[in-house]
Amino acid sequence: MTINQLKFNKMNTSSLTKSKDLLLLVLSLLALVLVTMFNSCKKSAEKTSETIIEKSIGGDANVDIDDEKFVIETEEGTFTSDASVRTWPNEIPNEVPEFTFGNMANLATQDLEESTNWTFVFEEVPANALNDYKAILKDKGFKVSSVSIPGAGGQVTAEKENIFVAVMAGDDMATVSVGIKK
Repeated sequence: MTINQLKFNKMNTSSLTKSKDLLLLVLSLLALVLVTMFNSCKKSAEKTSETIIEKSIGGDANVDIDDEKFVIETEEGTFTSDASVRTWPNEIPNEVPEFTFGNMANLATQDLEESTNWTFVFEEVPANALNDYKAILKDKGFKVSSVSIPGAGGQVTAEKENIFVAVMAGDDMATVSVGIKK
């Protein structure tokens, strides 16, 4: 190889490296711009949703939406819905047996002057869950009533002192509500 060929190869390698660096820089900037635009659009959509909810509720309401959670605060109390919660809250009295059938998909909490209420949505709930939970409630001393709909699930309600529990189940899903009167 001649000296001119070596210089030409060195020059091509150097300009190729510079081109790769420039391309990498441009792609990095493009990714940064796209992420910024996505976050900006997301925040704008959240703010618009918050304003719409606040106006629809009327009066003094404070709404905060963030990813999988939203909180509405009014004079009457606070409502929170959180799809990231996957555990039974410690605030629920131990007398209430934990619903352990299926996978928790969402938890909504209502904290009012006269009561606190939790509403859970469970997925992948086995067909026997309603009857099994009804038996657990009875064992814990709850007064239980139920309605069964053959092939479609049913409903169980239970009361004990100031505690109310309601479960509706069917089609591999269940909604569990627990209420405590203050």
